Amino acid sequence: MNRRTTKVFARQLVHQLQQSNGGIVLLSGPLGAGKTTLVGEMVHLLCPQAMPSSPTYTVINQYAENIFHADLYRLWEDDTNMADESQINQVLESIGLLDLCVPGNYVFIEWPNSLKLPGAIQVTINIKENGDREFIIA
Repeated sequence: MNRRTTKVFARQLVHQLQQSNGGIVLLSGPLGAGKTTLVGEMVHLLCPQAMPSSPTYTVINQYAENIFHADLYRLWEDDTNMADESQINQVLESIGLLDLCVPGNYVFIEWPNSLKLPGAIQVTINIKENGDREFIIA
């Protein structure tokens, strides 16, 4: 993985989020694509003293008063076809994630699957044949 490309993309995305006073970023891509690495770069830019780590088992990590990182992989692994929006919202409410998605907070969510949050930035990371990463914003 080209760390320089990840750092440049992280700087651009953080700048965009800071202009909007926070925001939600939904990160998709295959295992090993660099979702957690990208979040780590963004967290360091927002809070240099933070020590980002994967929230795979904790589900949500908090790095500062308004910086959160969620990994929903384990929530979907048993029910990957959870398509009912009310079911999805019920799960997100039960872990407190929806309460964090408010103005002024920075919320990074890995493995969002079919999750739809108003105003969220969708980032997809693809792995190219040469191992480099391609970042796509939708």
